[in-house]
Amino acid sequence: MTGALQVAEPERPFWYTSGTFGPFYINTHYLFGGAEAAQSLLKQIEVELESMPTFYEHIQALIQEQLLHNEIYACIMELTLQQLERDFDLATIDVISGGERRDFFFSLPLAEKLQKPHLSLRKDGAAYLHTSSNAEKWGGKSAKEGKYSCVSQPELKGKNILHVADIVTLASSWLERWLPAVEECNGSIHYGFAILDRCQGGLSRLAAAGVEAVVLQNTDSDFFSAAVEAGMLSQAQADQVVAFLRDPAAYEKELLAAQPEFLLEEIAAGGRNGERARLYLERMA
Repeated sequence: MTGALQVAEPERPFWYTSGTFGPFYINTHYLFGGAEAAQSLLKQIEVELESMPTFYEHIQALIQEQLLHNEIYACIMELTLQQLERDFDLATIDVISGGERRDFFFSLPLAEKLQKPHLSLRKDGAAYLHTSSNAEKWGGKSAKEGKYSCVSQPELKGKNILHVADIVTLASSWLERWLPAVEECNGSIHYGFAILDRCQGGLSRLAAAGVEAVVLQNTDSDFFSAAVEAGMLSQAQADQVVAFLRDPAAYEKELLAAQPEFLLEEIAAGGRNGERARLYLERMA
């Protein structure tokens, strides 16, 4: 078991990157081999992001080593490849992209498997292309460190880009960061893939933005029924989550009515969740 699925205590929901909250959280990157292995790779990603020329090769080496020794991670990547082969003509894809940081758990091994250039998208809007040949044809600015190199802000006009993500919730990261970052390079993301869809409207928002996206698994009622059967959740926990997915707004309203101090307590606690609570409160005003 990887510990990827977590259900919150009723009075303490999880905050999501999208700025909303809910009763369950899925750490898709734990599929790498559990919490310890995933957190270790995350820390190494943060270190390697300081030098983009070496980033791809150094992180790719760690990923390939894990694929050799962790059956769950290897299986997930094999299922990912099979899904993409069914849904897209991969021969027409020019670039695999992934966003900082958790997307890299899945975009990097896929790029290596398909022998496609990898576009690393940073939270600050920068884009770095790692390619094994003909870097000059990508324009942009070459960055080198020893035998390693990458292309900063490559020219992506006319390129077919497949963005690979860990999870889709409201697709906020895609719409606010990754699509604009590619547009700054004169390109567009028309194809997308995620390991999980939280079934909260993200795929519809991507479709409206012109992105044809598919997922490996939906976190729907069948998903949580399987989790109950596997002993990962109680039926009460599963019912709570399914009710949330059916109407997230109603869940939020009911929780705030039952715990009117929740947002203020989160703000007082500070940190990332405090900032999310503050922004949530501002949107309510």
